[in-house]
Parts: sequence; C-alpha cells; structure tokens
Amino acid sequence: METESSIETLRSLDPRGVLRSFTKNNTRPSGRQHAAARTTTIVPSVVPRNTYGSSLVRLGNTQILTAVTLLVGVPGPSTPSDGDCVVSLTVSPICGRGYNLSGRIIEGEGGSGGTSSTDNGGSVSRAEPSAIESHLQRVVRTSGLIDFSALGIISGKAAWRIKIAAVVLNDAGNLFDAGLLGCVSALIDTRLPRTRINDKASPGDGGMVQVVAGDDVGNCGSGGAKLKLNMDKMPIPLTIAMFDDKLLVDPDDEEEGVLDGTLTVVVNLVGGIVSMDKRGRTILTAEQLAACVHMAQGRAKELSRIMDCEE
Repeated sequence: METESSIETLRSLDPRGVLRSFTKNNTRPSGRQHAAARTTTIVPSVVPRNTYGSSLVRLGNTQILTAVTLLVGVPGPSTPSDGDCVVSLTVSPICGRGYNLSGRIIEGEGGSGGTSSTDNGGSVSRAEPSAIESHLQRVVRTSGLIDFSALGIISGKAAWRIKIAAVVLNDAGNLFDAGLLGCVSALIDTRLPRTRINDKASPGDGGMVQVVAGDDVGNCGSGGAKLKLNMDKMPIPLTIAMFDDKLLVDPDDEEEGVLDGTLTVVVNLVGGIVSMDKRGRTILTAEQLAACVHMAQGRAKELSRIMDCEE
C-alpha cells in the first residue's frame, strides 16, 4: 500500500518525469509499446429504438455511444438533390472528473493540461470538446464517405438531414479517434426509412415527406435501405503523441496532460490522407511525419477488419 501511495504521489508531483522513466525504456505506464494502440471494439445496433443506426466504441477504457437520427430539410438551391449531416459530441462530469456541467474542461483537473509538474516543459493542453466536435464534423462531411446526393427525396424540396449524436460514457483519453470511429460505425449501421409523399403539403412544413407507418416506432431502422456510403473513402483516425522526440500512438488520459504535442492523421481505406491536425509547438521531422502516415495507414487496415463494411 505504501508503494502504491508513493507512486501516486510521484505521478501527481512530476507526471512528465514518471512518463519519461517509462519511455526511455521503450514502454509506457500502461505497459504498451510506443507504437501500440489500445484494444478497440465496435458494437453496432446498440440503440435499436428511436434511432436509425448506432454503435458503441471502446478504445481502451474510452467509451462512446453514437446514434443517428434523421430530419427532413429543404436542400440548398446550389445542391437541390443533396442532403446534409451534422455531428454533436456530448461530455459531462459523468464521463470524467475533468469536465464541468457545461461540458467544458476544468483547468487543472483530470490531466487537462493544468499540471503541477515541476517539469511541464512545452506540454499541450487537451482539446476542448467543442473543438473535437468541429473536427469530427469537418472530417465526416469532407471525407467522401457519405453520398449526399443519395439523401435527396424530392429535388429542390426535401432531403434527409443526418444527425450524428456521440455521447461520451467514459473519457480515458483520445476522444477524437473514438468519436470518429463511432460516427463511421453508426453510419454503416444506418438505414433510411421508407417514405411516402404528400403532394398537398408545402416544402418545409414537415408534412410533405411522411415516414411509412411501422418505421417510425420501435426499431426505426427496421425498414428501408441501408445508407449509401463510399466505403473506400471511410475515414480512419490515428492520433500520435509527441513526448521527448518520441512518438506515442493513441495516448491515454494519463499521458495527454503532459505531452509536447499531438498529430492526428486521418486516412481512408485506399491509403489516401483525409486530414492532418497538429497541436502543440513541437516540430516534426520529415522522417517522423512519414512514420506517422505509415502507422495511420496500418491502423486503417487493422480497423477495416473489425468494421462492418457490408452494404
């Protein structure tokens, strides 16, 4: 007991020093190697009622529940046959002590970047949930995964608006990667309901497009057809942390508060780079950047085997 108490005290006083004592031996406090991600599991169709697609993603101890709901909207004049997609990310004190009731990070709590370390160097603070949400929506919209033209119902008058709600059940680090996997797996699980058209209704009044009886109660996704997706464009993320010139794949919550920076690489199943997002002031060499891309492409191949890619 005294040994455990001493370790916890050392972690609170000098978290960077503790992490450094592991990384210099090519390991981490969790026992993982530098290039090893945490165990990832994806369970589809976990919320059959009131949703059209859902999934539960576990990335180590990070857990995110994601659900897809649908609204009928009026498409823009420049894209009269296209639908739309919005993403929301919800966090609360339930998922981690580092958050307040408004879903914002409490400075100095839970590894948020406000650390009492005597050697906090250039450590980068954790990203706010609002920033992660914006990043998720940008990637989902621009990756090419969703065929927005397939969301049109009546040209110029009605189209599906997809709402992806990701709820963090437990934050043990790397919310973006878990969140994007949740969005993608929930979309793969999504079915568009059967509809009928009311010609007497006006666009925008909510009555022109009606869901066929039976699809809007109980299991919403029980009828209709699977959402059309471009599976080759499926975005797969990998966040790599930078600490003392070392690259640590998939940082957990203990590591996130003391890092020098992070690089999130999103690639698709054909190896193309969808996006890169760097945080912190650390400069990556060309060799390190190439290594990050190579690891992200390997991660995409690994995760494609556990994603339900059948259309």
